Amino acid sequence: MSQLKRNLAVIIGIDRYQNGISSLATAVNDAKKIAQILQQEHNYQMWGLLNEQATLKSCLQLLEEFLPQNVQESDRLIFYFAGHGIALNSNDGLEGFLIPQDARLGDTSSYLPMVRLQKALSNLPCRHFLCILDCCFAGAFRWSSTRDLLIAPEVIHKERYDRFIEAAAWQVITSASHNQKAADILNLEDDRGETDSHHSPFAMALIEALQGGADASPPAKGGKPPGDGVITATELYLYLRDRVEVASERNRTRQTPGLYPLNKHDRGEYIFLTPGHELNLPPAPPLDESLNPYRGLESFDESNSNLFFGRQALSQKLYQFCQQRTLTVVLGASGTGKSSLVKAGLIPYIRALNKPQWVILPPIRLAESPFRALSDVLENVLKNIGINNINNINNINNKGEQAFAHTDKIEEHLQQWMQENPNQKLLIVIDQIEELFTLCKDSQKQSQFLTLLSQAIAKFPQQLRLILTLRSDFEPQLRNTALEPYWMKARFVIPAMTREELREAIEKPASERVMYFEPPSLVDRLIDEVIQMPGAMPLLSFTLSELYLKYLRQVREGKRDKRAITEADYEELGGVARSLTKRADTEYQNLVKQDPTYDRIICQVMLRMVAVDSVNIARRRVFLKELKPTSISPTDEVRLKSGSN
Repeated sequence: MSQLKRNLAVIIGIDRYQNGISSLATAVNDAKKIAQILQQEHNYQMWGLLNEQATLKSCLQLLEEFLPQNVQESDRLIFYFAGHGIALNSNDGLEGFLIPQDARLGDTSSYLPMVRLQKALSNLPCRHFLCILDCCFAGAFRWSSTRDLLIAPEVIHKERYDRFIEAAAWQVITSASHNQKAADILNLEDDRGETDSHHSPFAMALIEALQGGADASPPAKGGKPPGDGVITATELYLYLRDRVEVASERNRTRQTPGLYPLNKHDRGEYIFLTPGHELNLPPAPPLDESLNPYRGLESFDESNSNLFFGRQALSQKLYQFCQQRTLTVVLGASGTGKSSLVKAGLIPYIRALNKPQWVILPPIRLAESPFRALSDVLENVLKNIGINNINNINNINNKGEQAFAHTDKIEEHLQQWMQENPNQKLLIVIDQIEELFTLCKDSQKQSQFLTLLSQAIAKFPQQLRLILTLRSDFEPQLRNTALEPYWMKARFVIPAMTREELREAIEKPASERVMYFEPPSLVDRLIDEVIQMPGAMPLLSFTLSELYLKYLRQVREGKRDKRAITEADYEELGGVARSLTKRADTEYQNLVKQDPTYDRIICQVMLRMVAVDSVNIARRRVFLKELKPTSISPTDEVRLKSGSN
């Protein structure tokens, strides 16, 4: 395998215990079979300790003396243990141990602490390391980090494979979860399945996986066998989990394998080449502006929810919240991702649940005509269920917005939908409802529209699900209205993103395009810059978009061959804080260079984009009709070009 010279494996198997510790039935058989497969089918050099060889002293000599003298940076190393494991309560929580062959029941000084194992392994210089623990309580070992590694790409492109090999991969696969058979005392009887089996359930699945069973993606096509010839540690884990967990549940016991990265893990993956399978690694597709994985200053929509990361848990929490309430108000400061959470998080989450009782209307923006915006979306849903006698709404539309002060027609059509669909829920999303104040200047319409919403909430509490996204600085204006009786129970406040959520939002969209960050610490620099910055998500997304576009320009100029977003580009942009200002200055200077009158025009346009009242200053949408008058006199044209009032 390129860049990695030797395949090394340490295999420890113990089933003949003594000193009060019960024997096992399959551990040594497991160890011998795994060693055979690794040696014969994967070309591994073996070092091993079986039964009486695996004393505490021998294990420590192997870990702390022999391996440091014999393992090099260009090696790949597997550490496999089959035997007893135990997790004991301590002041810091569960403390994990492996049980050597000469261990004494109840004497923790004769056990091998997982902390000591971790320290010895971490001191090894190899770039790729995989630890496989087939013992009870394996998932309780606290020395692994908590980063999620449970997503395997459907297709491994050649560029991603090269990245897996190049970057550090330090991973652990455990046969059982942290809370399975965890106890304060040693209780090891019959804890490895049926005694008449030649292999434990986990080892049997591991044997099948290493012989090619875990290489199933992509599926077979055109007479070719399934798989791409590569088994990553993540694919290996997913195969083991599916085989072991299902089988254990059938026997009314639950055994859940786990996958954890160690602290030295980077963006690599421990990899096995499938025996007898040719590599099938297609090149990554070319990139262009249309494939930008970042949204810049735009919010996410349902159509690009595949690039929306970091808010999956919050989307699920929001679903559970709005299930129980007719009104939900998604609150947060500007730039916290309220719209994206609803449109690209919640709505796709509901659709993925395959809940036919939910009818989801397209999210609406109220703009200058709140009644018209609501009536239009209702008109479409009524047509979709075959109700065509909706001329009343059309007539109201034709009479102009003023007629919408009479809300009984909208209520009538809501009532009609509810009667036709008694077992369904109608989800209406009003995005950025603060526009009711920033764009609609008629206070009477504002009040009447909110009264309409309040009446609908009261009349259809079981079937209606109304979600409003709102900037928190506009909350007093909405709360002290007809919605006040429902307000406090409806508040869903958007929390700041954690470091791991920010990491997902940065890394995973790039990964979808088979891109990465160089060096990996660049991701931490981006996180550090925005973690304490209020409403930083649009700025972060804009910076990432600019970095992607900069990458494209350099590829076209022949200055870039790797699919990497680099630290040098980040510094040239001025980081998150300066990237938007720098881009705006560049665009402004280019326009003014073309025509000096743009200086005044841009000033006027920017002022139109701000809404000011006695309470708030907020950005507002500027409609084309405000910027492009239907007619202009020659005198006005001269004045406009001259920049005069």
